[in-house]
Amino acid sequence: MKIRQKHYNLVFSCLAAIIISVPIAFIMVAINLGFVEGFFLAFLKSALVSVLISIPLANLGIPIAKKITDRIIAP
Repeated sequence: MKIRQKHYNLVFSCLAAIIISVPIAFIMVAINLGFVEGFFLAFLKSALVSVLISIPLANLGIPIAKKITDRIIAP
């Protein structure tokens, strides 16, 4: 299944948010709790919250970062 090109930025920012936030959630739960009983459930909760926060932030932040980068990098 292919998604139309007009949705590229939305798909890209959502995937970037998920790829970044899930490993961070894993590491933070491992640091804060350690690998104890209930680790996996705590990780799932943390990953869900981090994805729900990071997707809207990525959808706002990536286009802004692109515009700033385009201004400071010579063509």
